[in-house]
Amino acid sequence: MEECRFCQIIKGDRINEEIIYEDNDFIILTDKYRKTAVGSICLLIPKKHLKNILELTDEHSARLVPILNLVSKAMQSAFKNKGLRIWTAVNKEAGQSVFHCHIHIVPCDSLKDRIIASFPGVYDLKRRFLKFGNNELRVNENFQLAEKLRTEIKLT
Repeated sequence: MEECRFCQIIKGDRINEEIIYEDNDFIILTDKYRKTAVGSICLLIPKKHLKNILELTDEHSARLVPILNLVSKAMQSAFKNKGLRIWTAVNKEAGQSVFHCHIHIVPCDSLKDRIIASFPGVYDLKRRFLKFGNNELRVNENFQLAEKLRTEIKLT
């Protein structure tokens, strides 16, 4: 069976990936395909391959919330967003497309941002089904948004 993309990133295949935080148990990176009007969508990923959030151990769960708070507060400081949405999906029926546990942290300031946060599959139609190029964010834009987050995390 082919290894999942998040496991590949964790093991070092990080070309065009922007890592904003990493420790022994978790990694946070920007979504290189999507952003909102205010800034980067981030993915909080446990390094241990777990299918979804329901497989988190008590130890991982206890460590997750402080890291989630860290990046969420850094996001609000870096992007000045008034709101954010934190979500995950469990299984295909709920919209999970990468079967390695991950939590989306989405900065929101507008109706469009809420739509992106609520219906990422709809937002991804152009990339997934119409196949207009690779539709990754411009590398420089992704770096600049990630750098704002990294700076805020260092200040915390």
